[in-house]
This record gives sequence, C-alpha cells and structure tokens, in this order.
Amino acid sequence: MKKLSLVLAFALAIIMVSCTNNQSKNNEQEATVGQEETTQDFYGTYEGVLPCADCPGIKIVLTLKDDTTYDLSTEYLEKGNETIATSGVYTLEKDVITLITPSTNEETYYKILDGKLALLGSDKQLNEGELADQYILTKK
Repeated sequence: MKKLSLVLAFALAIIMVSCTNNQSKNNEQEATVGQEETTQDFYGTYEGVLPCADCPGIKIVLTLKDDTTYDLSTEYLEKGNETIATSGVYTLEKDVITLITPSTNEETYYKILDGKLALLGSDKQLNEGELADQYILTKK
C-alpha cells in the first residue's frame, strides 16, 4: 500500500510539473505574439533632425528593411551639405533596435515608438531634458 501511495504521489507531481511547463510555454508564446504585433510594423524610412553642437542640426534618414539591414544617411546642416551614407545590419530585442556599423562594429540604439524611433544613449536609455524631443525620428 505504501508503494502504491508513493507511485501515485510521484505521478501527481509529474502531472503538476507538466502543467506548469505548458502554462509557461503558453505565456512565452503570448508574449512573443504581443511583441510581434508591436514591432512588426517598424520597417520603413524614418527622418528627423538631431541636435548639433556647432551647426543647426544633423538630418538623419534611416531605412530599416525586413531582411535586418539598414541604410542611414547623415547630413550636417550648413556644413557643406555633404551626405554620409552608411549601410549595415541591425538586431531587434524587444522594442530596441541596435544598428551595427560594419566598418567599426559601433552600435547605435533606437527604441521603437508608435510610428517613431527614439535615439537612445549608449546606456540604452531615452534621452531626457529639454532636447529629448529632438532625438525622435518620424516614420515617413
């Protein structure tokens, strides 16, 4: 009788663990679906003018493609109108896009907002202060 009770208790424990694992997997799947819905529409071209210490601003045009590549053009306004073009790859983790510059492996971070991208600091935090709104690129 003791053996039967032990076997039943063991079987019950296995069933409970199995149910818990299935619930965790369902929660992970739901989170992934929610993330896909949030971020699936971020592909496209974004524009903005970022603050500049010695010029009126830096015009940025960033195109994110669905094959995890990007094109970036940067123009320092009133500084000879030379446009610097860069292409590379990006990664996506939750709602943060990391642009990787191929020649230097430098990383630049953007947070996905509703129809916009916010340039993040090297600590992956939003810029704060009176110029914070100027670090936003708007989707075209």
